[in-house]
Amino acid sequence: MSALPSGSGVAARLAPTKPRTRGFLHIVRHGAGPHAIYVVTYHRLGHDGPSAVENHPEHKEHASLPSELSPASLPADAATAPPKPVLAEGAQALIELLERIGVDFRLGDARGALEDILRLGSANIPDLWLSDEEMLEKGLVEQ
Repeated sequence: MSALPSGSGVAARLAPTKPRTRGFLHIVRHGAGPHAIYVVTYHRLGHDGPSAVENHPEHKEHASLPSELSPASLPADAATAPPKPVLAEGAQALIELLERIGVDFRLGDARGALEDILRLGSANIPDLWLSDEEMLEKGLVEQ
């Protein structure tokens, strides 16, 4: 027997981690009762890429951007793709969608957001970290 770890174990530990982007989910309820419809949108909080510059409130004050920040010069991937709203029909479908996305319901912020959706009609679930691949897999960005 060898004292060295197996090759597959070493490969798994040496595999590069995918960069993740910090963001939040914005959820809006339309209607009431068991037939309510929920629209869930993931918003990135990263400050790179054209969408962050264009959506910044001071964008008009700083209209002249260097050419390396122009939208045509950046790759079209999940990091620059616009958010894609996802529809959930009914409360059970919303819970299942949030579980699929990776929301941890043990956190007070997530439970509080669900209460706010029921009382106020909309809420944000903060601190979600997703890689570009995860955003595409979960249908949270346009392809």
